[in-house]
Amino acid sequence: MAAPDELAADAAALAPAISVVIPLFNEEESIPHLYRALTDAMEAYGRPYEVIVVDDGSRDRSFAL
Repeated sequence: MAAPDELAADAAALAPAISVVIPLFNEEESIPHLYRALTDAMEAYGRPYEVIVVDDGSRDRSFAL
């Protein structure tokens, strides 16, 4: 079994270097462009990242995308 210090080091190595939080409200038309631009920029950054999308009750298809 791994020691607590080893587990913490493993978790830190897997953790994203940056978190991007995107609030959405009726942004169905914007999502594809935003996603491409964001992933291009983050891939160029070269570090682990995560994208968190929060839909605030959109009436279009934002949530489905």
